[in-house]
Amino acid sequence: MHQDAIRPHRDKPGVSARGIVLTLLGVVIGTAGYYASWRYQTPLGTIGGIAGLALCVIGTSHGHEGGH
Repeated sequence: MHQDAIRPHRDKPGVSARGIVLTLLGVVIGTAGYYASWRYQTPLGTIGGIAGLALCVIGTSHGHEGGH
């Protein structure tokens, strides 16, 4: 008998909409910030880029909470 053929089905957690929105918002803000920092040599652009990166990290961490 093949006992290993019978395995319990594990549901993978869904991706939450909040995580997707935060990640995409982080990409947009981060890209704009780093572009402004590079193009205009402004510290505000660097701060925007760092804020965008932080939103991406937060969005990714919240993205695995599951979307119900």
